[in-house]
Amino acid sequence: MKIQHILFLLLFFFTSVSFAETTTVKEDSPSSSKKAVWISLEGDVDQGMVNYLGRALADASKLKPDVIIFEINTFGGSLDAAFSIVDTILSIKNTKTVALVQKKAISAGSLIALASQELYMLEGTTIGDCAPIVQGTDGTPTIVGEKIQSPLRAKFRNLAQRNYYPELLSAAMVTPELEVLELQHQDSILIIEGKNYAKFSEEEKKFWGTPKVLVQEGELLTMTEKEALELGFSKATVQSKSQLEGLLEITSSEVIESTTSEKISRFIAAISGLLLIIGFGALYLEFKTPGFGLFGIIGIIAIAIVFLGQYASHIGSYLPLILLVIGILLFVVEILIMPGTFLFGVAGIAAMMIALVMTFDISQLPSFLSSGSSFDASPWLYGLFFIFTCAVIALIFPIVVSKYIVPLLPEGYTPMLKADLAEALSPTESIENIHIGSIGIAKTFLRPVGHADFDGQLLDVQTRGEIIEPGEQIEVTLVQDSRLWVQKHTKNS
Repeated sequence: MKIQHILFLLLFFFTSVSFAETTTVKEDSPSSSKKAVWISLEGDVDQGMVNYLGRALADASKLKPDVIIFEINTFGGSLDAAFSIVDTILSIKNTKTVALVQKKAISAGSLIALASQELYMLEGTTIGDCAPIVQGTDGTPTIVGEKIQSPLRAKFRNLAQRNYYPELLSAAMVTPELEVLELQHQDSILIIEGKNYAKFSEEEKKFWGTPKVLVQEGELLTMTEKEALELGFSKATVQSKSQLEGLLEITSSEVIESTTSEKISRFIAAISGLLLIIGFGALYLEFKTPGFGLFGIIGIIAIAIVFLGQYASHIGSYLPLILLVIGILLFVVEILIMPGTFLFGVAGIAAMMIALVMTFDISQLPSFLSSGSSFDASPWLYGLFFIFTCAVIALIFPIVVSKYIVPLLPEGYTPMLKADLAEALSPTESIENIHIGSIGIAKTFLRPVGHADFDGQLLDVQTRGEIIEPGEQIEVTLVQDSRLWVQKHTKNS
């Protein structure tokens, strides 16, 4: 027996040592890291947000995160867009989803927040009030009927069941007729509808005591971060994003931001109503004026922006090229079609400048500027400064060369003919035969600046706001500072 005891002790000793070594190796192995991706859902809930979320989740899938955190800050918006966003979030598989309310998750924002598996809120934030409303004939908001409330309420119930949120309280965010009471007896808590409590017997009412009203009838549930925590919606109230990452044991994170084209698309959607008013108003004025002019172009551009703006989020890297082409076309319109208006010229230059700034990279700065620069600004400001400086130099350089350097070159080496310069006429000399009362023919639309023919001489003329079509006879009313002021010629004048 003693030998058996000794063998048993030896076997137990080696087994313990082996287990200890195995445990030690497991403890010494590096701890698993967690990676998070942040996606911001801010502003109106619209189709632009849907497009951004789809693109952001596609980019997030390439990073293979353990957690996707949605930063929510919205007063709501389109119900269709909200349903699309919720369905997109619910389609995420094998990745934990977390919602962080940054400031507010109201209306459709609360629906989106509950689509995530866990909800956290910053201090001073609110969530709730998701009743669908429409503008009445008198302009006042009105809650829509049961036909819309029913599927929305079902959506809230579905999210509550999937992510373990209070189901009855979730429905109270949608239904103003729903009264929710909390009953408590010792450690037991019961949350029921007010109409069900009214059916209790006197003994049951006495057992549960006086109920606590969580949501009054005629009101919608809207919670602060403290109330959301107490009612079982929020997991915790955090001070910052970094604190949330600490709670979730996240070791690294990436932020997927909106692209410039996505921001432009959402901005156009936000002002689409104003653009339509401007567009149709301008077209109405165009129909009331002869010919085709400034109002027609403004109307077409405004309406085109509204209908083409929905595709702006898909433009991506082609946006600078499109802006450059638009800028060139506007500049051509200013020179050839509507000279003297300056509106199209300025808009064209602005579009080209924006395109150049968008394509600028800080690495394109010359080394002597980037190394010794003391600017503390974003790259686009560097680009704006650099492009503006180059534009000024490009404007001054040819003037200086043509005026001071080219005339010094020997005959035959200069691209400018001295004979041509000698015979050149100044603007004043070219109109010396034109006087008040001279009759000419408009060659282009005068809006109010254009070209007119005076006995075979094509000159720039200007009206005092009057629009004159090509082919109309005009009469000079004033010659001042090399400028011809004209009006439509009438036989009685």
